[in-house]
Amino acid sequence: MEAAQEVTAAWEITGARHGGITVSSLDRSLEFYCDLLGLDLVWRGELPATVIGRIVGVPEATGFEVAFLRIPGSETQVELVEYRGVSKESGAVSPSHHGTGHFCVFVQNIDALHEDLAAKGVRFRSDGPVEMTTGPNAGGKSLYSLDPDGYVFEFHQRPPHVAA
Repeated sequence: MEAAQEVTAAWEITGARHGGITVSSLDRSLEFYCDLLGLDLVWRGELPATVIGRIVGVPEATGFEVAFLRIPGSETQVELVEYRGVSKESGAVSPSHHGTGHFCVFVQNIDALHEDLAAKGVRFRSDGPVEMTTGPNAGGKSLYSLDPDGYVFEFHQRPPHVAA
């Protein structure tokens, strides 16, 4: 712990900016995240390949179409990025593979959410919300959904004893 304190004396994290997801089709992903899930589109546009290509370490990309989405009830954003001019390969694998990730949002009435989204064709890793029986979230429920590219987007309903 002392080493961490030494490092943070020179710098500090001051807040969350966004979580990023690479997508195969920005239009299709916006239908999922905005139209189905209700995230708010903050900005959409093209970013310069020369600058972004250097940041992400993919200088051969010819362009980047990007959208920033705000999660309702928060300032947290999700960035969707579609790479242009490079081969597109799926990174969708089992969540047990290291290097994968997921993004989680709080929801109310997770059972109704599952029923609604399943009826609209959204895919899930389980057959419905799973109640947690131990740990700090005991009594809460979680559900892993899959976006159009197979990225895990989690929904979490807080336990009844935890205020929203």
